[in-house]
Amino acid sequence: MQIRASGGKLLVVPAGCLDTELKKRPNAHLFISSKAAWDEALEEVKKFERLPG
Repeated sequence: MQIRASGGKLLVVPAGCLDTELKKRPNAHLFISSKAAWDEALEEVKKFERLPG
């Protein structure tokens, strides 16, 4: 869930509602000193367009 505070206002955007192409890509991976043990080189794991089977 994306939460942004600006000018005292709060904007919450559930990631599941994003159905359009994003023009901005992440440019950093923050808080890696406290990342989960499985969060390592996720860009290198298999990717599936649909549920495999």
